[in-house]
Amino acid sequence: MKVVLGSKNKEKLDIVRKALEELHVETEVIAIEVESEVSNQPLDIETTKQGARNRAMNAKKMASDADFWIGLEGGLHDYGEGYYLVTYACLVDKNGNEYIGEGEEIQLPNEVSRRVKNGEWFGKVIREYAKDHEVDENLITRFSPFIKAVQGAYVEYLKTHGNLGYRKKVSGIITNNEGKYLIVQLVDYGENHWNWPGGGMERGEKPKETILRELGEELGTDKFTVIKTSSIINKYEWPNYVIAKRLKAEGKTWKGQEVIHIQLKFVGDNAEIKPDPGEIKQVKWIDYKELESHFVIPNQWNVAKEVINELAQ
Repeated sequence: MKVVLGSKNKEKLDIVRKALEELHVETEVIAIEVESEVSNQPLDIETTKQGARNRAMNAKKMASDADFWIGLEGGLHDYGEGYYLVTYACLVDKNGNEYIGEGEEIQLPNEVSRRVKNGEWFGKVIREYAKDHEVDENLITRFSPFIKAVQGAYVEYLKTHGNLGYRKKVSGIITNNEGKYLIVQLVDYGENHWNWPGGGMERGEKPKETILRELGEELGTDKFTVIKTSSIINKYEWPNYVIAKRLKAEGKTWKGQEVIHIQLKFVGDNAEIKPDPGEIKQVKWIDYKELESHFVIPNQWNVAKEVINELAQ
């Protein structure tokens, strides 16, 4: 696949190559010089985003023989509490469709923000500041934010043209003799994020087979009795960073998940539950009234409540 980058900046060229390589996309990346047609120091999100668009479209005009054209633009944005570094990538396909990716935002040190507001050049100020202070290296290199932006733009393209399906997953709604619910915290979750145990269906498996296999692998015990399968299937799309993460790890991905819920009863002793440390940080038994405060992922509690109510009928 041939990609044209709208910049001859070596660091940006390395970023695009690495970003696509991490997604297992085989590419030839060619760099050409184009105009962004915006300020050399964009000071708001829309101008920065437009600069990325202009670079990609101008690259397409100058070098039409390619599969994709990419523009990168970094800038600053003030939310009222000082400037943040913002980064955008625009990927343009052969039909001229645009796909925008955004890097993580990083707040500037107060002194740097103040000096930029007074008209100084950000690149010069941050390098001077870094001589005497510890700063996030990405404020200087913008490497990680641009990597994320490029990968996000490519994921946006895949969501439209990649024929991505939905991963089939089975979650276990597990209770014990006290009526408490078993929830787990996966290794890549934040400290406030919890979920039902479970995992993806393998080829040829039935949902009940999946959940019993997954519970054995994740929790180290088979002391579960299947009670009922919910008719509610929760289908949702993943955020771009999750799609990119799957693509990086496995060389393939889905656009989201279809989750089947199965009710089970734990019939063993708590000491028999031995979580796999490669997948689970910790497990917890909680009352129904505590579930809402633990299920904080968007729409997670609403789905859980609906499923539990149906299973109780």
